[in-house]
Order: sequence, then structure tokens, then C-alpha cells
Amino acid sequence: MTAHASEITAPEQPRLWRLAIQLEPGLFRAVMWSTVEDASLRQFSIPLDPTLRGHKALEEAVYAAPVLLSDFARVDVVVRTSTYMVLPGAVDVSAARDALVYACIVDNADAGEVFVDKISSADVLVAWALDAATAGFLARTFRNPAVHCHIAPLLRYFSRKTLLGNSGKLYAHINECGGRREIDLMAFDAEGSLAMAATHTVGADTDVLYYVFAFMKQAGLDARNDELLICGHQATRDAVMPLLRRYAAYVMPVIFPSAAFRAGRDALQAPFPLVILPLCE
Repeated sequence: MTAHASEITAPEQPRLWRLAIQLEPGLFRAVMWSTVEDASLRQFSIPLDPTLRGHKALEEAVYAAPVLLSDFARVDVVVRTSTYMVLPGAVDVSAARDALVYACIVDNADAGEVFVDKISSADVLVAWALDAATAGFLARTFRNPAVHCHIAPLLRYFSRKTLLGNSGKLYAHINECGGRREIDLMAFDAEGSLAMAATHTVGADTDVLYYVFAFMKQAGLDARNDELLICGHQATRDAVMPLLRRYAAYVMPVIFPSAAFRAGRDALQAPFPLVILPLCE
């Protein structure tokens, strides 16, 4: 179960612990675990104050949980955003910024800080931008935080898994936050190369079906022969899988990584991009 922030105490030796944070619209989710002790994972979430603008809501949430300010061995921040681009791995940061502006993902006059997440296993990179005030707050508050677009750890993890077998694969990760649901879609061809990746907001369960099959068609996958693997928010996953099986021959849940269980069974309830971070290093 996810604990309240006030119930989480700072570890006695924080340099033997890691902290991973997921920033979502209106919510701050945190997971911490020991690097030397099994079954140690703790997690909690803090709603962001909707009356505060920009990074001020994040700042208030962080200071409301002093445990976050401990001197952890490593801090990772995963930012959920649909405004990213997947580009060839050879593109440099300057060209990535130009691509974001060209695609109207960011405004050239106010692009904030551009991040480039390299996905070596897929020979691509994820280019995205975070407003400068939020990026500055994260850099000031945590010691050398690694900041990622949420799609990056998912691509790192699934690009390695997709090499197994000889069929195309569509991975669908469902995230739920305060009634807001999003689906992350990643398509790989039969050779294991990334074809497409995107994030969409979904409402009804039928929206999931629409995006999944439209995405498969656009990526050149065949619902009769290729694989569809689902992970993320359990209630939504359980609701849509029977619907998907009406139209696709191979629909299965993603097998939860056994290595993640060593941190504790609460890992099942933690955001999947945070759970798989140490498995992608």
C-alpha cells in the first residue's frame, strides 16, 4: 500500500538508499529502497496544490516530506509528459532542440531546458523540454539528480525484451493519476527495431482500444500475428484485456520483473517506470 508522506521516516544511512520520483499532473509520487537490503521499498504520494503556479506546487510538496531531502546515494526524477520526440541516436542536443521547435512541441522563445535521454539498446534518443524553473528547483534541491522523460526507462526496458521471439510487439503501459489516465505505446517490428512511441490521454476503456489498434496499424503491426503486451494500472489493464482479445490474437500482461520483487512486494503498486529504473542500468 502507498503510505502517507508523514508516515515515512528517513533511513539511518541514506547513502545506502536510492530515491526515485515521478512527477505527474497534480501529483508527486516517490519510491525509496535500500541498495544493500531486500524487501526495503517504501513509497508515498503527495498531491500538488492546484492554486500554486509553476514549480511552486512541487516545491511545497517536497518540503512537506523532509525524508526527500536526505542524502541519498542516487536520486532519479521521472517526468510524465506527452511532449517528447523520439529521434535517431546520432542526433545532437542542438539538433534535438531544433526538432522540438520545428514540431511545435516547444516555443523557441521559451523552450526551457532541453533534455536528451539516450536509449542505446534501441539506437534512439528521447528529446523533451522541462520549464527552466522546475529544472532549476530539482537541480538545487537534490544532489545531481538524473532527470528522465517517463518514456525513456520504458523504452530501455522493453527494447531489450523485444529481442526475444520473431514477431512484432506492441507494449502498452497504462498510468492512472487521480482519475486521469494515460497510455504509453511502444511498437517494435519483428527484428526488434523501434517503430513508434507515443503517449495519449484516455478516458473510457474503448479509448484504449482505439489508440492501441490505430497505433498498431500505423506502425505496420498485424493484430492477427504480432504480440500485444499490457502493463501498468491494474484495474484498467484487467478491464481492457478482454476487450482487446476480441480483436487481437495475442494479448498478454507484461510479466512483472522478478528482480524488482527483491525490493519488496510494494513494488507491484509503485509506478512501473520507477520500478524498472535499476534494471535498465
